Amino acid sequence: MPIGRDKPLLASDAGTRRNSVRLERRVARGIAVLVPSFGLIGAIAMLSSDGPVGPTAVVVCLMVLLSTLPVGAWWWLRSADASHMPGWFVVYADVGVSTMLLTFDDRDLALYGAALFAVIGTYIAYFSRRTVLKFHTAFVNAVILLLAVLALVERPEDPASILARTLVTVLVVNSVLAFRAVIQRQLDLANTDSLTGLLNRRGLELRLQRMMNSLDEHRSVALMVVDLDQFKRVNDTYGHAVGDRVLRRTARRLTAVTGTRPCVARTGGEEFTIALPVDDAAAHRIAHEILESIHDPADDVPVTVSVGVALLDGSRWSTATATESGGSADLVHNVLLDADTAMYESKHAGGNRATVYAGE
Repeated sequence: MPIGRDKPLLASDAGTRRNSVRLERRVARGIAVLVPSFGLIGAIAMLSSDGPVGPTAVVVCLMVLLSTLPVGAWWWLRSADASHMPGWFVVYADVGVSTMLLTFDDRDLALYGAALFAVIGTYIAYFSRRTVLKFHTAFVNAVILLLAVLALVERPEDPASILARTLVTVLVVNSVLAFRAVIQRQLDLANTDSLTGLLNRRGLELRLQRMMNSLDEHRSVALMVVDLDQFKRVNDTYGHAVGDRVLRRTARRLTAVTGTRPCVARTGGEEFTIALPVDDAAAHRIAHEILESIHDPADDVPVTVSVGVALLDGSRWSTATATESGGSADLVHNVLLDADTAMYESKHAGGNRATVYAGE
């Protein structure tokens, strides 16, 4: 039995992971409540004298307001897997709010209402990628500028007042960019390894859960444990600074060989863990590509790795998540132990080889 076989690879952070997932679910349900709340605000505005004027504007606003009910229900139902905000929802939210604002008879009220974009942007900053946030920011600023121009056309006698309202709205909406930078920094500190820039154990847990939740139950994820062979000798011979450089080089090569948006983590001193949604044949191929990519005789400090592979079946994941609280964490833990066992088999066979776990 290999050393460390009974050590939980990810159990130390299981509570943290569950708390993070619960937080995302609460935030998703907050969005589910927030969407129809926007509809309520719009309905109140429609009843005021400053709301939409004319039958066409009223019909358009009613359609936007009614759409908030199914969209809010959709967010509530998907709160179990709310790791990202889809692009269509961002477009829906931005266009919907803009439509309401552009139909308002009072442009001052519309400019005040544009502050709602800041609330939307806060959620986008958490749930969406930077490109989506950039689209949102550009679109919202264009809408605010349009509202300001329309206000100036209708009230040319008071440009200073309109300019002040516009600048305040722009400042509030664009403060989301700074908010996202803070969020991203905190996530980086919590979920990444400072030396290599890869995920740490906690980051791997979160990414793996999201990967499995989005995976068809007929597919599998290959979990690979990659351990540098005789790495202690590298540190003893060349020093820890060179050892750190070798670890960073290994991290870059693992990321490159595993394709786009890989789930690669540093889970120990010289140990890395990889999760990829692939079939059995592809798992064998990628494992051997890892061996070839890491070992380059031309390197100033050549190294090899031992790889262990185990498959996490999508149907087993569905069963574990549906039947028992904490069952999915136990399943991941057990499959990682299987990959760890396979890795030690590679190491005991001389290293620089990959082994797929075949069962006890």
